Amino acid sequence: MIQLLSLNVFRHKTYFLIAILLCALLSSAAIANAATHDPQHTVQYAVLHAAKQQGANAMLAIIGADGNVTVYDSNGRNPIRLTTDAIPGQHVYQWPTWASDGRLAFFGASSDLADPYTLRVFVVDQVTPTAVVQTAYSSRDEIFTYAYWSPGDCGSSSASANTNTCRDLALLYTPPDQSGLGLRLIRDKQGTFTDRVVGQASPFYYSFAPDGQHMLWFQDSDALRIYDVAADKVSSTLADQPGKFQAPMWSPVDSRLLFGTVSSTPDKTDVVLADGADRHVLIHAADSPISFAWSPDAKAVASVAGYAEVNVTDVQSGKTIATGSHGDVVAHYWSPQSDRVAYLVVNRDTPGTQARLRSNGHTPAEQATGGLTWYVLDVKSGSDQALVTFSPSRDMVYMLNFFDQFARSHSVWSPDGRYLTYGSTDTLGKPAVMIVDTRSATVSPIKVAAGSIGVWSWQ
Repeated sequence: MIQLLSLNVFRHKTYFLIAILLCALLSSAAIANAATHDPQHTVQYAVLHAAKQQGANAMLAIIGADGNVTVYDSNGRNPIRLTTDAIPGQHVYQWPTWASDGRLAFFGASSDLADPYTLRVFVVDQVTPTAVVQTAYSSRDEIFTYAYWSPGDCGSSSASANTNTCRDLALLYTPPDQSGLGLRLIRDKQGTFTDRVVGQASPFYYSFAPDGQHMLWFQDSDALRIYDVAADKVSSTLADQPGKFQAPMWSPVDSRLLFGTVSSTPDKTDVVLADGADRHVLIHAADSPISFAWSPDAKAVASVAGYAEVNVTDVQSGKTIATGSHGDVVAHYWSPQSDRVAYLVVNRDTPGTQARLRSNGHTPAEQATGGLTWYVLDVKSGSDQALVTFSPSRDMVYMLNFFDQFARSHSVWSPDGRYLTYGSTDTLGKPAVMIVDTRSATVSPIKVAAGSIGVWSWQ
């Protein structure tokens, strides 16, 4: 069987199939799993009429159970099959990755003796029934790890100047000698592709500036750097001493940066807002590890310290303006409208301490023997709502282990802020891509297709 993904994306040098993660996760057969809903029940699809009205151009890209890439419309219907030749274990596709201008990348590996490759990058300029899939890059000895489209056009100083002519795709990969992780920029200029290796580290996290002209890198857990895309060089290394966090984040609207630094309190991390040479501690002495994310309008920051509850901090005042009602949070995602935060809670069979959650030898997602539950926190009212409990698919586990990086590049929210997508597994081990309506507490989740992961387009 060919190798699909690195087990621990940004930390380790030993790589296994993600399916190994499910051994502990799927041990409970008592989960009331949403994947049992029949997608053919038209009454279920009727509740999606609002998506057609509010987000008619939205698309959901899915890796199906057969390994192929299919894109559905905003109603979870009218599939467009971009690939049909996948063979499980031999010729596979993975991780659909949307750009904000509508182009779609996905990745493949094949052990076909006539055309073997361990990594191939495919790009579709615009997804239509007659879409052409182009090969952007191919390697016989590199392994895909992660990818992230620039939010701005090449050479553009304005994030809104989306002329659909040129975009950079930042591809993180494992080199043949497994010496850390490499970062390759693949440029798509009107269907002509070029690429260059720009960095290497392990771990390696990064975030684009809103115009795509610079990147904030966090390398080797000890260095924060600014990379100039046009000049192809590191323009500066920040003097800040990084704390215990994973993914830094450039403001989605301006030049401000968000990252973690060592706190004056032992074994704690401060979340720092950097604006040029100025530094402002937004969150003091947080438990480790700390995850955080700007809201899309950059007026607030959502954070989780030590897998506790979600907190939302107002950037201007520094005050906490909303807090989730549940701890054991393993992932959190801002809605596109900046008004709500979706978060996932581990349901453990035996209640335990936060220390157990962090140090029992498994990732938090692997400890969800009672499943995961989606909640949505309304920032203005401070109330939150439970949506659905499910057992995650293998790709969902992979994404959750590094959700703070994936949240920058892969949207679980529909563009209109109504629906969440997730990959689930039923008690028989069959995976499904689901949609749940966050505006209704009474409507059951809908199974869109058999598959491991779904990703919403940004528009």
